[in-house]
Amino acid sequence: MIDRARIDLGNHIIGRLEKGGRVFEMLMDPERAWNAKKYIREEINRRLKEGKEQSRLTVEEVIEDPNIPLELIFESFIVFEDLRRGKKATDGDMEAIFDTTEGREIGAHILLEGNIQWTKAQREEEKEKKLKQIINIISKNAINPQNNKPHPPERIEKAIEEANVKVDLMRSAEEQVDDIVKLIRTILPIKMEQVEMAVKIPTSFTAKGYNIVAQFAQIKQEEWQSDGSWVAKISFPAGLQMEFLDKLQKLTHGRVQTKLL
Repeated sequence: MIDRARIDLGNHIIGRLEKGGRVFEMLMDPERAWNAKKYIREEINRRLKEGKEQSRLTVEEVIEDPNIPLELIFESFIVFEDLRRGKKATDGDMEAIFDTTEGREIGAHILLEGNIQWTKAQREEEKEKKLKQIINIISKNAINPQNNKPHPPERIEKAIEEANVKVDLMRSAEEQVDDIVKLIRTILPIKMEQVEMAVKIPTSFTAKGYNIVAQFAQIKQEEWQSDGSWVAKISFPAGLQMEFLDKLQKLTHGRVQTKLL
């Protein structure tokens, strides 16, 4: 019988959603699915930071967003109950849970709510890459307060291992630095050198500009001006200053205003 035959996934992965006591699975391209999930996470974070009433993306937004190419992410829009055995989901189950049998809509639900079985190689590669970025940021910005000298990257890496730090694959390295420094502080005497800065972002670039600032810095004070521009007092690791300013300059075409405090 077809539901006893094991399907070879090849280079694909399974996206799985359990809902209402039923299981729905679809076949996905690992790289494109990975990029889509990161984009969705970043968009949710951006909305949260901007105080949007609706931070989560809707199914309709996922379907219509050109940054989420469903036709490339999903190998097909066939929905399974047990993909490895080739057992398709019934129309009745799909209607009962999603009010539709449309594979694109159910695929959007899986991207938003489901569990995606990333490949081991994919997880390890991303973890190693992100860990190197985190260690690099900390080594450039942290000192030993006992002698005011920097810690070698190797020492920071060892402290991270000893503290059993779990790297979040879906968050940027910059977003995780502060949390990781707090965790390794019990093992390693460490202090991050900080820069304080005033920044003003013109109206046309506030949404994306805010996202960049929130990614790099701690926002201490902020205010929306009558002309729609955004001003803030921020602090961030000193070693990120050039990269931070470069991103804001490129976004605003040189119209951002900054001042060291």
